[in-house]
Amino acid sequence: MQASDVRRALAAAALTTLAVPAFAQQAMSGADTGGPISPEDIMRLHDMREVQMSPDGKTVLFTVTAQMATFGSPESTIWQVSADGRTPARVFVAGKGVDDHPRWSPDGRSVAFLSRRDAPTPSEAAPASAKPSPAADTGTRPSAPADATPVARTGSDAPGRQLWLVARDGRSPTRLTKLAGDVADFAWSPDGRRLAYLAADPDTPSERADRLARRDAVVVDAPGHVTRLWMLDVASRATRVASPAGIDVGALAWSPDGSRLAVKIADTASINDLFYHSRVALLDPTRGTLGPALIDHVAEEPRWSPDGRALLAEVIRTPGFIGLGLRIHDLASGATRAVADDHPGLLSHARWSADGRSIEALSFERTRSRLVQVNASDGAVTRVADLDGEADDLSTSRDGRRVAVALSGPDRPADVWTVDDGHPRAITRINPVVASWRLGRVREIAWTSSRDGMPVYGVLVTPPGYRDGTPLPTIVQGHGGPEWAWWSGWLGSWHEWAQMLATHGYAVLLPNPRGSDGQGTGFARAVGSDWGGDDYRDVLDGVDRLVAQKIADPARLGIGGWSYGGFLAAWAVTHPDPVKGDRFRAAVVGAGPSDMAAMARITDTPDFPLGYFGEPQAHLGDLDRVSSARLLDRVTTPVLVLHGADDTRVPATLGLEFFRGLRLLGKPATMVRYPREPHWFHEPEHQRDVQQRVLDWFDAALRSDARPSPARSPG
Repeated sequence: MQASDVRRALAAAALTTLAVPAFAQQAMSGADTGGPISPEDIMRLHDMREVQMSPDGKTVLFTVTAQMATFGSPESTIWQVSADGRTPARVFVAGKGVDDHPRWSPDGRSVAFLSRRDAPTPSEAAPASAKPSPAADTGTRPSAPADATPVARTGSDAPGRQLWLVARDGRSPTRLTKLAGDVADFAWSPDGRRLAYLAADPDTPSERADRLARRDAVVVDAPGHVTRLWMLDVASRATRVASPAGIDVGALAWSPDGSRLAVKIADTASINDLFYHSRVALLDPTRGTLGPALIDHVAEEPRWSPDGRALLAEVIRTPGFIGLGLRIHDLASGATRAVADDHPGLLSHARWSADGRSIEALSFERTRSRLVQVNASDGAVTRVADLDGEADDLSTSRDGRRVAVALSGPDRPADVWTVDDGHPRAITRINPVVASWRLGRVREIAWTSSRDGMPVYGVLVTPPGYRDGTPLPTIVQGHGGPEWAWWSGWLGSWHEWAQMLATHGYAVLLPNPRGSDGQGTGFARAVGSDWGGDDYRDVLDGVDRLVAQKIADPARLGIGGWSYGGFLAAWAVTHPDPVKGDRFRAAVVGAGPSDMAAMARITDTPDFPLGYFGEPQAHLGDLDRVSSARLLDRVTTPVLVLHGADDTRVPATLGLEFFRGLRLLGKPATMVRYPREPHWFHEPEHQRDVQQRVLDWFDAALRSDARPSPARSPG
C-alpha cells in the first residue's frame, strides 16, 4: 500500500465508529476552534502503547496513558477493541492508578497484567497454601544505589507494581503477588499453569535498619540488588525464586515445550550493563541453573522459534549504541549468525512468523515505518505494508494472519491499527479532539550534502494553509541520539514541538543528518567522533535548501532540541558561519551535553560516549574538540538552557557549566532547572512549562508581532 492509500484509509476511518475513550470528552480549547495549539492542548492528549493481539486474532488489548511521550504517567488504563474494528473500544479492566503490560494466557481465557493500585480488591486474597520462598529474606548483598528501583519485599503491605489476573471479560481482577517493590516483567508458561516474573531481591533486615537510621552512604558503582526470576503456580499461588543469586535478569521467554527459559541477563543492575552488556542464556526453571551466554549485547527479550530449535534476538552493534541487528542462534550447532545487517533501515520489534521460516518486524526507513518480513535463511527483506508515520509496537495472532501495530500519523497521535493482507486500517481514535484542530502540514523532504553528495532526509512542518514561496520564521529542532530519527508522523509532545510551533506561524525543520537511523548502519556510524562536523553541515544544508525555496527567512532562524538536539543547538551558537556570521537568532539547549570530556566520565551510561570516541583519557583531544563549552566567547545568540535536576544521563552540571560560562562573559542566557526530573521529564507541570518557555523564547526573538508571557520572558 502506498502512502496515499494509507491517508485515504485514515480519512475513511474517521467516518466510521471508532474508539472514543471517555477521558477524551473534554472542554473546548483554542485549538479545538481552529486556533493555534497551546501547551495545554498537548497536555490533554493521551498516549497509546502495548498492543496485544489475542491468540485467536479477534481482540486487541492496549494501554492508554495520561501523558504523551513520558514513562512516568500517573494514570494508565488497559482497553480492548475488536480486531475487525466493528465494535468500539472500551475499558477492559477498571482501576484507579496505573494498569499496564497486559498479556493473554495461552488459551486466551484470561489476562495477566501489572498494576499499581491504591487499594486491594476483595478477591485478591491468596489461597492458604501460598507462601513465599524461603529465599525471600536471606539476601546478603550491599544496599541498592539511591536511584535504584524500589526493591521487592514479599509479605509487606507497602504498595508496589503487582502481578494481577483477570478473566477475558475483564471482571473481578485478582492480585497474585504482594511485594513492597515492583514486578518488572512476566511471561506465561506455554501450558498456562505458571507465570514466571521478575522482581528485585528484597532488603535484608540490616539494610532496612540502616536505611531507617540514615546510615545510607552510597558506594558509587557498587553492585546493588539484582532482579531475579520467580515462578508462580497460578492455581496454588505458591512462589519460589528460580534464578541464581548475583545475576540480574532483564527479560524472559519460555521455550515452546515449557522446559526452559531464555533469559536476558547482566552482571549488575546498572543501566549501563542493562544497555550494553546484557546477554542471552538458558535457564532451567526447576533446578535454577543457568547455562553459558549464547548471544551477547542483547537489546530486547529473546524469541524462541516455533520448533524450539533457535533463538532470535535484537542486539546492539557495538561499539556504541549504533543500530540494532537481528541475530539467530542455532541451539544444536551453537552458531549465531547475523540476519539482514545490510538492510537500509532500522529493524525492530522482531518476532518469528507462525511457520518459523521468516521474521516479522517493523522497519524504519528515511522518515516512515513499514511492516516487513525477513527471510530467516538469507535475510532478504520483503515489504508487507507501508505505514504512514511512526510504528512503535507490534503484535500478531497465533496463526500470523492478523497483525496489530501502534501507529501515529501526520494528523493523529498513536492509535491501534490492524494489518490484514497488507492493508493497514485504524480501529481506534484515542484522541478524537485532534480531528478538530488545524494542523501544520507534515512532509518528508530530502537534500544533498554539500560536502560529499550524500542524500539526507528530514521532515518539514509548515503552518496550516501555508503557501510555498512565503519566507517564514523557521525553527530547526534536532533529535536525540545521535542515533535516533524524526518521523513523518505525530510531532506533538513535551519535547516534540513541531506541531505547536507550526500553528503559531513557524516553519519547523526536523533533520535526520548522518548519525541518524533510517538509512542503515553505515549512515548511523558516519558521524563517528565528528559530532558537530558533517552532521551539522547536513543540518545547515537543509536550512540552505529551505532558504533557497523561500520557505525559511534567513534573518529569522532559531534552533533547539533535547539531548543530542541540545548538543546541536549549543554547537550552532558557538560556530558562526565565517561569511554569514550567526545564522540563528535564538537557541534552546535542552539537556544538552555541551562538555563531552566531562560527559564521558559522569554519565550513567559510559559505554555510550565510549562507542563514539573511545576511552576518554586517550581521546581527550577529540572530546574537547566537540565541546561547545570551550567556545563560549563566540556566542552572541540568546540561549535558553533547560535541564532536569536529577538527570543522570546528561547531568545537570553540564547545563549549568554552559549557562554560567555564558553569564560570566556577559552573554545573553537563561537557565531553568526542573526539580526531580531525570533526562526525560515525568511531571505534567514541568512538561507544560518546557513547551511554553520554548514558544515564548522563539516568539521574543523571531516574531515582531508576538510578545512572551511575563512569567516566561527571556532573562
